Amino acid sequence: MQLLRWELKRNFKSFLLWTAFIVLIQWMYFAFFPSIAGDDGLFSSKLQLLPKAFLKLFGVDKIDFSDILHFFAMQGQIWVFLFATFYPARLSSSMFVKEENDKTIEFLFARPIRRESYVFQKFTATTVYLLLFDLTITVALLGMFNKYKVKPFDISLFWKLVLSFWAVHIFMSAVGIIFSVVARKRSTADTGTFFALGFFYAISLIARVYEKYRYLQVLTPFGVFDPAELIKGADFNTGGFLIVVLIYALSLGFSIVYYTKKDVYI
Repeated sequence: MQLLRWELKRNFKSFLLWTAFIVLIQWMYFAFFPSIAGDDGLFSSKLQLLPKAFLKLFGVDKIDFSDILHFFAMQGQIWVFLFATFYPARLSSSMFVKEENDKTIEFLFARPIRRESYVFQKFTATTVYLLLFDLTITVALLGMFNKYKVKPFDISLFWKLVLSFWAVHIFMSAVGIIFSVVARKRSTADTGTFFALGFFYAISLIARVYEKYRYLQVLTPFGVFDPAELIKGADFNTGGFLIVVLIYALSLGFSIVYYTKKDVYI
């Protein structure tokens, strides 16, 4: 497990920076929440003056600004559901390809390590930081919700929102892992992963704004786990979450099979 310890150590700094940044951004937003919630509906009234398409785009066409979960669904879809996804996507997309990209894979394979073990240890490192990242954000959000709420919030809805951004992060990690295993250059893996991220997010926005394209939301995790729909009373897609976890597990199986047969450039 020497490779696992090495990967955990090598990626620790970026984990701390990304986690601190997301938590700090959320704290800055929630620190202003009591004043927004207590303005007697002034903020909400001003929002309603905006075009309906714009309101639908950000999922604020039907939102209660006195409810801290609704407030999170509005701004969290950008920072936690989208922007925070850059970290697990970037981590996973670089995990397998970086040694081949940096021409250091020969030194690594000179050690007594099988390719299956190589893949498994790197996958484990990715999973550890993915879980730590989301757990830290979840605990921080729960603390901020309890500190800045102006009225009691629905704890079951809180967990639905939490599992939703977990699902998005897990799915994009699986996408990043596959690109990292298949690609030979780090730039190719990163580009493919972030293109997929942008594509899935764009599809979810189209499905949200245009009713005739509503069916597209089932093709993207951002649509299946849309926080704007959850705060309107939609059920959490448990089946979809299990499928995402299965996809993540299958990405490990695919990686082991593909990488053991891959002609690695030295």
